[in-house]
Amino acid sequence: MRYFLLALLLLLFSCTDKKVSVPKKSNDTTGVTSENIDVIPEEVNVFSAIRPDERLNKGEQYADEVEYVDYDANGDYALFTIKKGNEVVALQTNFEGSDQFNRGDILKITWKMDSTFIAGEGEKLDFTEWLIKAEKVKDGKVSLFKKKYTKPIKYTWAEGEEYTKDFKDYLYTQVEYYLANSKKDLVKVHLQNPDTQFVYSIEDRQKDGRSYTVLGISNEFENRTSIIQWLYLDSENRKLYEYDLPNDKLIEFR
Repeated sequence: MRYFLLALLLLLFSCTDKKVSVPKKSNDTTGVTSENIDVIPEEVNVFSAIRPDERLNKGEQYADEVEYVDYDANGDYALFTIKKGNEVVALQTNFEGSDQFNRGDILKITWKMDSTFIAGEGEKLDFTEWLIKAEKVKDGKVSLFKKKYTKPIKYTWAEGEEYTKDFKDYLYTQVEYYLANSKKDLVKVHLQNPDTQFVYSIEDRQKDGRSYTVLGISNEFENRTSIIQWLYLDSENRKLYEYDLPNDKLIEFR
């Protein structure tokens, strides 16, 4: 009887569900923590819009030629945004040289797919693109514009309005991008004139129920300005528009 009871106890212990707990992990950048999450195997396959037709391996490094779009260090993670074909992808990064490029520059990037914590979604562990390093292959139109037009572009803003330095810097890059890529004859004429002094005004306006930051690009001559083009920047989605004055409509600038 004693041996029977011992065997029964061993059987009960062997049938008990085993729970594996992963130690609490803290994300150094965001402070997001995850407790008792599933362990993700290193050999798992993941996908990216940078290489949409490939199954990628977590942690493996890849090299691609892409177009630079933007760098934003204001969030939980610094984001390095690029364009590959028709796809726009924001890579997380710790690369210290991320702010040295101009929009439209052609870059060779080294990147990988790796895990990241998504705050606000139950501390979800997911995969995302990580930039390791980047180097310029070819100047884009903004870089070429800045080499030709070396004078600083002046700007003013409406009295009573307050804009952060980061936002004003962002608006400056938008004006540079527009001047470098505009197909308007009036813009091209002013670009060919070495005496042109570009200036722009900044103000907030409402149009058709939406909020915009409006930029009035002008040429300054003998302390007077003449408008060359009005630009509307959507406050919500950051899309840039040319204002078509005769038809009172906005045309998206790409």
